[in-house]
Amino acid sequence: MSNSLKFVTMSALLVIIPSSGLAQGSPNVQLLAQVDDYHSVGYNDCWGYTAPDGREYALLGVLDGTSIIDISEAATVGEVAFIPSSFSTWKDIKTYRHFAYVVTEAPSGALQIIDLSTLPDSAALVRSFSEFAPSHNISIDTANAMLYVEGSSSESVRVISLADPLNPVQVSSFGIPSHDIYARDNIAYVSEGSNHTVGIFDLSTPDTPTLLKRFGIPTNGYVHNAWLSDDGNYLMTTEETAGKTVKMWNISNFDSIRLSDEYLALPNLEIAHNTHIKGDYAYISHYKDGLRIVDISDPDSIFEVGYYDTFPGPGGIFDGAWGAFPFFASGKVLISDRTSGLFVVYFAGAQTGVGNSNELPVEFAVSPNYPNPFNPTTTINYQLSEATTVRLTIYNVLGQKIRTLVDQALGSGFHKAIWDGRSDSGLSVVSGTYIYRFEAGSFIDTNKMLLLK
Repeated sequence: MSNSLKFVTMSALLVIIPSSGLAQGSPNVQLLAQVDDYHSVGYNDCWGYTAPDGREYALLGVLDGTSIIDISEAATVGEVAFIPSSFSTWKDIKTYRHFAYVVTEAPSGALQIIDLSTLPDSAALVRSFSEFAPSHNISIDTANAMLYVEGSSSESVRVISLADPLNPVQVSSFGIPSHDIYARDNIAYVSEGSNHTVGIFDLSTPDTPTLLKRFGIPTNGYVHNAWLSDDGNYLMTTEETAGKTVKMWNISNFDSIRLSDEYLALPNLEIAHNTHIKGDYAYISHYKDGLRIVDISDPDSIFEVGYYDTFPGPGGIFDGAWGAFPFFASGKVLISDRTSGLFVVYFAGAQTGVGNSNELPVEFAVSPNYPNPFNPTTTINYQLSEATTVRLTIYNVLGQKIRTLVDQALGSGFHKAIWDGRSDSGLSVVSGTYIYRFEAGSFIDTNKMLLLK
């Protein structure tokens, strides 16, 4: 684990962001749309759904319902359906097949099942289980058709089969009072709240869950949320407690789980809420600090690469970004803000590794490096519309070559390179302005970047 947190200071960001942008977003996170239809009611979590025809929808939690918003085209983003629910500050939404499953902590308790198959014309509430206990969080292991429900702080996790998606059947329950759950490949990762632990359970036999490992969080806050890396070797956790870092854990060996690195957004060092991982990036809804995007390609050295602040003004510590959803193939990322509703942003890294040939770039391009200024590392994202030889070279202001980052044939798609502030000989370079030159076929572009030590 590195000795210091990875962050970008606000003062550094102000160097490169035009004053008209009010530093609300980094240059590589583009706002596409905002929807705030229920400002007087308020919002909570969000999720996303891609229909068979490729259209994309945001499922936005409103305190008294679920707003379904077509985000397929930036110019026509808007609500297409609203499904009322019991009033609750807390709501969680997940999807399986063409259904959305919605839970709240309303005292009446209910699991709503919403049919999304008739979008964009409509969506309908098709089942509501009034006997369902109030629930804070759900996770769906889609490959195994299992729904995991975290109840209130006094209840264990319930295991529910979705073999018949319209008629969920409880199979078993397990664990200790908890707050949040993430499940994949018949393994459940449970954030156990005030117990200050994470429990890992084997659910391959759903009626007899087995504890595989429970590990504690050092100098802990409230253990709130966890998400697994794509390769399954790392787990990122949040604690929803002021000043408590987002932590990256190496869980490749349950007998020797170790802390790889940690992060917390500056300048306020306040509260990270939920994290979601896709490919090389973690997307963290960070309350007053908005959406924070963290590069986890090297889990022992994680660092912020982009952000969009949905709540730039003053407010309470729990104001701002509640949820995020980065799993669209298009690179769109959803952010739900408690006061201002839905934000749809674009981040090129969200397309990385989606494996969707329909989403290949249509032109050569290189993005400004981020962060900029930087210390000690910066990332350069670029895209190739066809296979070609790529050269990415760094020069000092005298035109002397400092480092060759890339010099090889690459296939079409989205790529990135990271410079660690070292020369080709491995020596750390001095502070100052550097220039990187990007060549892909006949396409050539150059940009400046500033290393500060």
